[in-house]
Amino acid sequence: MTRGTHAVPTSEPTPAWRITNAVASRGSQCISVVGRTAMRRNCRVVVLALAGMLGGCVSLAPLGTRNDGLDIGKVFFVGGAGPIGNVVGTFDVPEGLRRGGYRGAVEVFGWQSVVGGTLRDQMDRDRNLREARKLAEKIAGYQDAFPGRPVHIIALSAGTGVAVWALESLPPGHRVQSVALLSSSLSREYDLTTALRAVSGRVYSFYSPADPVLGVFMRGVGSVDRETWVGEAAGLRGLALPAGAGPETRRLYAERVRNMPHQLEYARYGYVGFHADSVASEFIAHIVTPLLISGRLPDDIPATAMELVPGSDGGHADAAPPTAAQSAPTPG
Repeated sequence: MTRGTHAVPTSEPTPAWRITNAVASRGSQCISVVGRTAMRRNCRVVVLALAGMLGGCVSLAPLGTRNDGLDIGKVFFVGGAGPIGNVVGTFDVPEGLRRGGYRGAVEVFGWQSVVGGTLRDQMDRDRNLREARKLAEKIAGYQDAFPGRPVHIIALSAGTGVAVWALESLPPGHRVQSVALLSSSLSREYDLTTALRAVSGRVYSFYSPADPVLGVFMRGVGSVDRETWVGEAAGLRGLALPAGAGPETRRLYAERVRNMPHQLEYARYGYVGFHADSVASEFIAHIVTPLLISGRLPDDIPATAMELVPGSDGGHADAAPPTAAQSAPTPG
């Protein structure tokens, strides 16, 4: 089917029960492929999370950081909230990037609080803004030391708020190449205009309507930006234009934002759509890494996996963004 057109049925429609059963069967087959790997990963996450809680939530970020490849570029990973967020992705994201062919440096940015845990990390916006400014300083410092080298950000859940606010805090002349927002607990209508000015390529927002954390937990505690209590998160339904969006905002969203709905094919890489599994190393290697580097998805992923934000100005969802050389940060 061509994007933006409607297919004409050529036969009787397939009964809903048959579609549901087919989807369930396909999903379970994919899940079985990654089941053992996921089990081992989850066991490691639980053990390390318990160690973090018993130890006062000491940051594990240095253990995941890889400084080889600084002269090539750098990815900053911003994990989720609380002791679990301090662990999930800390090892899988750097491993996935390497397996996906990325040879630059990877820094795991530890921002989670020692006191207050998950709820504080999700709800204390003032503290999170301070942490975001620290991340912005790290990004600017790297770019000053290695001018012209591309910087990317991967962020999970509440960490997507920290990542977006870091973009808003970057000094003039500093921009990142691309950003992957995974299972974001930001309000889907949060105004990204200022952040998008600091992105030369694209922001990719991966979302899943089946995410139980965003579908249940966030409705009780509110979004990380504190702007949504009864609305929906970007990681649940995708990003949407903010209310009253003007011409510049619509243009920036059209050029630089792509919603990435969950696909059944992702299950074979460990991402079933349940929130933190979006940082599974295989998913980072096969989907996120090529997207950040080249702006393209693998050929086996359908075109429907990349969407324009509804209401943004025209364009083609699957058109490649500018390369790093075409969009290098301007000095000054």
